[in-house]
Parts: sequence; C-alpha cells; structure tokens
Amino acid sequence: MVTRYIPIELEPKVPCTGMELYDLQHTYLGDDGNPLTAYFSLPVDKDELLKIFFRHADIVRVLDEVYLSTEEHGVESSGLVPYHFAYRVENSRFWLSQSEFYRELKRDAAHYRFITGGACLDILATVEPRFSLVRQFNRKADPDEGSALEGEALSPR
Repeated sequence: MVTRYIPIELEPKVPCTGMELYDLQHTYLGDDGNPLTAYFSLPVDKDELLKIFFRHADIVRVLDEVYLSTEEHGVESSGLVPYHFAYRVENSRFWLSQSEFYRELKRDAAHYRFITGGACLDILATVEPRFSLVRQFNRKADPDEGSALEGEALSPR
C-alpha cells in the first residue's frame, strides 16, 4: 500500500511548522450541508489568519502530529514535501478506515490533510476547499465567558 500525497500550493508560502490551528467551526445545522471553517495562524503576519472553508465536510478529525506519525508507521508514501502544509491524500489509512458503506456512497469524496507543527486536520469531503486570508479575530477561550457567537443566554428547562 502506498499513500500518495498531492501538494496543494498556497500563497503566501509558509512552512507548516510556523502555523497552528487557531479555530475550527463545523456545524450540522441548515440546509446547505455541513459547512466547516478552519483558521490557521501564520508566522509571517500575526494580524492575518489562513481561512479554509468547505461548503460540506463529511468526516473531520484533529490529530496530534505524534499520533499521525504512529498511524503512518510502516506505510510507504510518495509526494510529501518537507514543511508543506496542505495536501489531497490518496489511499491513506484514514480513508481506508472508513466504512465500506461510506466509501461506496461517497466515491467522489477526497481526503484533505492540513499539517502544522503540532497538529493535523483531516477532512473527507466531496467538495474542494476554498482558501483566503482574513484579519485575526478574538476568540473566547474560556467557556464561562460565552461563545464566539453572541446571543441570548439559554436557561436549562
């Protein structure tokens, strides 16, 4: 088995070791599918984030880089570029670990992998991602402070 990595070229080119997953938003609500937006910090411009948007993402996981190397141990791979961030991946263990039902139902799905110095974001989707640069925003890290989406507080019934 050979896992094939197809690099996705982005501008600006930055080494993956200088990037980190800043925020991840994935929802299953609405009629437009399961949109996913991931934001990554950039080492070259501290005021901007790389935004990756999928109109519909089927399966998503965030994995520590250490565990990724363990999962890929003993698997022959081709196409990996040192310090590269974004890939479309063919014949990966992640793809092959999905149910036969999913792989048959979503034959046109692709595996996208985004690698940083500390984490890996894997996404299985039937749509290609869109990339853009956005101004950095403040996220609320403490759940007691509220969410990034402001609104009325709900009381338990």
